[in-house]
Amino acid sequence: MFDSKSPLVKIVSYAVTGFFVLIIVISFGMPDFVSRLGLDQSAVAVVNGERVSRYDYLRYRDSRFGEMPRDEKMDAMILSYYINEVLFLQEARKTGLYVTDESVKDYIRAIPGLRNPETGDFDGERLDLFLQRLNMTFNDLQKAIRKDLLRDRFLTFIRMGIAAPSADIRDEHVAATSRLRIKYSFVSAMDLGRRVGNLAPVTEQDITAEMEKNRGEMKDPVTDRERIRKKLESAGAERVRKDIVDRVNAIALRGGTFDEAQGVLKGTVAISGVFAIGDRVADERGQTIAAINGSPVFLEEFMQIEMNRTSRVISSDAGLYIFTPVMKDISRAAPSEREREALATALQEESLRMMTGNLMQKVYENAKIVKNIKTD
Repeated sequence: MFDSKSPLVKIVSYAVTGFFVLIIVISFGMPDFVSRLGLDQSAVAVVNGERVSRYDYLRYRDSRFGEMPRDEKMDAMILSYYINEVLFLQEARKTGLYVTDESVKDYIRAIPGLRNPETGDFDGERLDLFLQRLNMTFNDLQKAIRKDLLRDRFLTFIRMGIAAPSADIRDEHVAATSRLRIKYSFVSAMDLGRRVGNLAPVTEQDITAEMEKNRGEMKDPVTDRERIRKKLESAGAERVRKDIVDRVNAIALRGGTFDEAQGVLKGTVAISGVFAIGDRVADERGQTIAAINGSPVFLEEFMQIEMNRTSRVISSDAGLYIFTPVMKDISRAAPSEREREALATALQEESLRMMTGNLMQKVYENAKIVKNIKTD
């Protein structure tokens, strides 16, 4: 039996205890350190078990973002982009896609400037100079080309399942060729406040009466009077605002005119710039009118409102708006063949972006990723 008081036993006990304390600290305090234990330092990350070369990442970073100033946040973003590239290629291989050696050779032979202009033959010396300018080996070039070809083939594979319905093409053509314009009136929140002051100014007697009604809330006679004044002015402005909204909306619901509604609103009248269906509405100076663009009143009711008939009130923090269409030039002509092809391509590309975005979000969420560089 060992003596528990022996120096040797104490040293071993301390060592064992220290080892377990170290494991606990590492496991709970430095999880990223644990995940990288034993990881090859030439790898920038491991994605689903695939080692991602640090050299490939640096080449990707410098070729895509070489001119941009970088910091830790930028490096984190670039690494995420690169990992998405890796995940996309992994997903391509899962579908059974691959790139043959002959395809890579054909791609290299087609690179501009690598053929002798006199004979038309492929020139090895020109290839060497090309690789020197890129600071790449021939194997690096083949690997990069193989990735590009695989990415393109996967995108082509996804495109095969995308179609642009004739109805969608027709609707896009109608929207793109439409020419619309509105007349609108705007009264600001500040102007509404002035109206309250002119129509029903807050008097000292009003303030005193309100303070008498709420004695329990009063603390300082001077500051309380100013606070009550603002409270009464705000309540008055809200009453005026509600009255205007209710009266204008009643005019709109019975099909009243813009001029009739303007007689109630008494705002500043202006004409918008010309816009198409789906475009942003802007004033004649090109400044976007945010309150109108984001309003359900405009988005859902514009096409149903007849010329010179008023809309319901669009209420925003800035103030109140009404509008009426003054131009509704909507062509029903069928698109030409050239226009049809362009619209179909645009719709397919939009669908492709949406499909690949959804795919990559799902793939990224299910991926096992270990990063081996500090980016955040």
